[in-house]
Amino acid sequence: MVTAENSMLFVSFLLLFCIAFSRYLTKVGIPTLVFFILAGMFLGSEGVGGVYFLCAEEASSIGNFALCFILFSGGLATRWDKVSPVLLPGILLSTVGVMATAVLVALFSHYVLGFTLLEGLLLGSVVSCTDAASVFSILRSNNINLKGSLAPLLELESSSNDPMAYMLTMAVITYITPPGETIMEFTFILLTQILVGTAFGLLFGWLGVVFINKVKLNSEGLYPIVMAAIAAISFSLSQMLEGNGMLSVYITGVVMGNMRIAHRSSIVNFFDGLSWIMQIVVFVTLGLLVFPSQLPSIFVPGIVLALALMFIIRPLVVFPILAFFKYKAKGTALVSWVGFRGASSIVFATYALTNEIETGQMIFNMVFFISLLSVILQGSTLAPAAKLLKQLEKNDGRLVAHSFTSYADELAGDIYELIVTAGSPAAGAALRDLTFPGSARVLMIRRGESAITPTGRTLLAESDILMVVADTDEGLLDLKYEWRLG
Repeated sequence: MVTAENSMLFVSFLLLFCIAFSRYLTKVGIPTLVFFILAGMFLGSEGVGGVYFLCAEEASSIGNFALCFILFSGGLATRWDKVSPVLLPGILLSTVGVMATAVLVALFSHYVLGFTLLEGLLLGSVVSCTDAASVFSILRSNNINLKGSLAPLLELESSSNDPMAYMLTMAVITYITPPGETIMEFTFILLTQILVGTAFGLLFGWLGVVFINKVKLNSEGLYPIVMAAIAAISFSLSQMLEGNGMLSVYITGVVMGNMRIAHRSSIVNFFDGLSWIMQIVVFVTLGLLVFPSQLPSIFVPGIVLALALMFIIRPLVVFPILAFFKYKAKGTALVSWVGFRGASSIVFATYALTNEIETGQMIFNMVFFISLLSVILQGSTLAPAAKLLKQLEKNDGRLVAHSFTSYADELAGDIYELIVTAGSPAAGAALRDLTFPGSARVLMIRRGESAITPTGRTLLAESDILMVVADTDEGLLDLKYEWRLG
């Protein structure tokens, strides 16, 4: 007999098994999340689980809900000082590059695979974005440290191109479904989505920071929940007013992530965990929606299009754009190879099912197959490709320097930010002359855009941010130096 308890027990064991086994997948460059897609297929109607799930509307709703928080978390983690040097090429890749990919896939699908131009354009729109979760997972789990600005460029592109792919997908669906739209109406839809989405993103990002910094709640654990509500409002209200909710919530995250905000450490940790939960949920759901018996029929066109994306279409998009910014050929070749398709494309493919496009099921199956093949093939060869192209830094085995919160589990205590307020007697004082609780240690001082490794002789200045590790915040604010806890 199936009960809530034994179902919960089964899912819990499956979840733990997937996470434990994932360490072996990441060693060969395959993201953990691929395993959850396979788990969904394993649990589905044609797997041993026997869970019959054929509701594209529910899968689409779950996907939209998950992408809201995944994109917000990605925006929250986007550091302006890291991406500003690559802002223009990154934005061009995530906008012009997405549109060019959609058009090239449409032409290839029409002339090589026999799709109509509109069906090819829909397929191209769906697979035009790269997957941030896969890019981040593969780069960081394999400690791949890329030369120069390649890592920030890849992270910016992959985390910001979903909104454009979403806009194109919805615009094409609106155009081809009755009563259809004219070219002028089609263009107006795109412009409206961009303008409304951008405006709401900036507005709610600013309002969110003001609210978080002003409101006094009874528990620190409530602040991340408030931010989650702000993200949901930004996404849903923008959607309701014909804007692009995904663009809106991403910009909201970027704005809030790059302004001073109270309780940052607990908020970042919360959204890191929430993002993982949302990704797991969406991957398992999409795995449930797939019927493996239908995949053999699209093997040949799926493999042909996947290879065309990897070796023809992606290079044709990336090389001309990065040529304007004088990127070297080997670096550009690596950016071209890191064009993983993933969960976002599969979620967008569900829109073809929910809007009853005639070839919707075939498009969904092709996108699912292409995404899985892309992550497995390109992901497992990323490290060797970077080494072959000589794009690895030799002095460090990591992608980027981790934030202090990355080491929270390894430190004997929690990490806090102490800010030297205006007029504080700590300003101008040497660090060795200040008194801290016995367990507290100053790890780093952030001054403007610079990071300072502290010594006892380091002189503090107003607005300095001290990264302090301590067993508890008790006593930190009781000091006589007029700190503010960040």
